[in-house]
Amino acid sequence: MIATVNQTTRLLLLALLALSVVACGFHLRGTVDIPEKFKTLTLTSNSGSTSFDQSLRIALTKAGVTIVDQATANDNTFNLKINAITSSDVELARNSSNDVSQIQRTVKSQYFIRQPDGKAVYGPRNISTSRTLANQDAEESAKLSYNKTQTESMSEELANQLLYDLSYAPR
Repeated sequence: MIATVNQTTRLLLLALLALSVVACGFHLRGTVDIPEKFKTLTLTSNSGSTSFDQSLRIALTKAGVTIVDQATANDNTFNLKINAITSSDVELARNSSNDVSQIQRTVKSQYFIRQPDGKAVYGPRNISTSRTLANQDAEESAKLSYNKTQTESMSEELANQLLYDLSYAPR
């Protein structure tokens, strides 16, 4: 009898947990639904970041977007234009020697989608991400390596954010 009550209680709690997670709007991010008219694009990137450009191309390809050259584009091919990426740092902490030990780096850019004649169809849209970077008071080589790794990770995050934002473009 007690074993049945325990099992029933467990199932009831599990169902309650599942319903509360569903009720709060939680959902796993899977594939991104890009509007059909943007499935073939030309890409004009003035980002200034090769890691961002590479991450963006990978993310677009995974989402089913074909990137074509300007020469092979037709009159119905839209252009994804990326403006320069800007970075800003805010000091968060200093150590006992008054050296900066922690910063918050914000990376942002704008993008828009243009018709072949240059008229904007969607955007300009802002994308940004920020991250706290520790170890700023470490040895210079360790600091540079750490910051480079974090910046590459932020570039990938920024590219994914652009992709998710693009899924809300008008159909």
